[in-house]
Amino acid sequence: MVIPEDIFQEFVDSEEAQEYYREHNSKRDDVAEEKIRPLIDDFQSDDVDIVEFKSRIDGLNKRNQLWGFDGFIGQMHFNKLFNAAPDEVDFGDRLREAIQPPESVDEAGAKIDSFAEYTQRLKDNDIDSDPFPKSTIFFLSYFWHIQRPTEWPIFYPTSEQYLGDVGLLDTDAPYGTRYVNFVETLDELRVEAEPWLESPVEYRDVDNATYWHEDWDDSEIEEEEAGGGIEETETFVDVDKPYLPPVVADLDEVAAGTDEAVNRYAPVDTDLPIIFEQKCGTLFEMLGFDTEVLGQGSGRNPDGIAEAARNDYAVIYDAKKREEGYRIGRDDRTIREYIETHTRRLRDQGKRHIYFAIVSSSFRDTEESTLRDLRTNTDIDNIVLLKADVLQELLRMRLEEPYLNLDDVEWVFGNRPGEIQSEELENIVPEWRQSDSEFSVS
Repeated sequence: MVIPEDIFQEFVDSEEAQEYYREHNSKRDDVAEEKIRPLIDDFQSDDVDIVEFKSRIDGLNKRNQLWGFDGFIGQMHFNKLFNAAPDEVDFGDRLREAIQPPESVDEAGAKIDSFAEYTQRLKDNDIDSDPFPKSTIFFLSYFWHIQRPTEWPIFYPTSEQYLGDVGLLDTDAPYGTRYVNFVETLDELRVEAEPWLESPVEYRDVDNATYWHEDWDDSEIEEEEAGGGIEETETFVDVDKPYLPPVVADLDEVAAGTDEAVNRYAPVDTDLPIIFEQKCGTLFEMLGFDTEVLGQGSGRNPDGIAEAARNDYAVIYDAKKREEGYRIGRDDRTIREYIETHTRRLRDQGKRHIYFAIVSSSFRDTEESTLRDLRTNTDIDNIVLLKADVLQELLRMRLEEPYLNLDDVEWVFGNRPGEIQSEELENIVPEWRQSDSEFSVS
């Protein structure tokens, strides 16, 4: 087994390694700062509940495969914990406390031991989900590292194995103690690496040098760090981007009433709100729904009903053109009327699930109690808020990857109430397709 000094020397001598990890670290910094940390903050402040947090973390890590969280000991472990927890609110509160970065290594060890014990209790009481207590070390350290990358390293199994093989880590120690020893060992290695690596040496620099070493099989590295070459790409679709038909390529601009949209449709003797309704209907048809366009001129009706005839569900949708974003406010009475008017007929037609979707440029001041009341007191299964550009991205995915069907698309409308974020669309991709190294969602 090669000693750390030789690994550091080899890492520094490789221009390929330096270039790769310089770019890799830059991507990590950008994604963590711009996307994941804000989401964690929203979760910690109760602005995002556990259901939405789990879904969005999943989508972000599938889109940005930079830390290995999308694998068995990350997101899959998260799913197992959630499924095993008897009370999702209690689980969310426990997780909020657990992912708060510790102030000392002793506190880190105590947090890991405590959450591992909690995981063991869930495991004992739910044989189907079967969460694995050891995964706690990676799971919590990932969230700590995202929030404070220079203070808390991620506990990768590859690092554990290497350090154990060279006698620098007791891999049989209790989980909390193991992580404390892991941090202390990496602190020593950071000092040893200073003659080779640029100062200050970070925890990830030591990890990167270890991963790069030729003794490690490339497939292990790809599984651990999910470095399958899937780079982060822009979330939304430009007009000139393939797979997005021109007729709906400016849906987001029309929804917001931008100057470009106003000027584009000025020669047309039709108001932008009506154009937006028409484009929404067209987009639902392109997704594969049988769409009945209602809207203005049809009385007190929603703008349309999109039926998945072979999939036994339907989406009642309403398009709201707004420059400053849409707020439900007192519209809940109108929405309730739309639901009551159409759900009985749809149930009589055999629709097992009926959803309500509001499409707009953006959303503001949404009260969860309003959505909850609509779900509780009407015959609707779920109500979702979709920004126009998220709906465009859904269509792009559907057209680019024909294997996606309306069963997959139903996840968007039925998974949870509230605003669906773009990164959550990753969850409609079947697991067998996610493992395809040539596949990426734009």
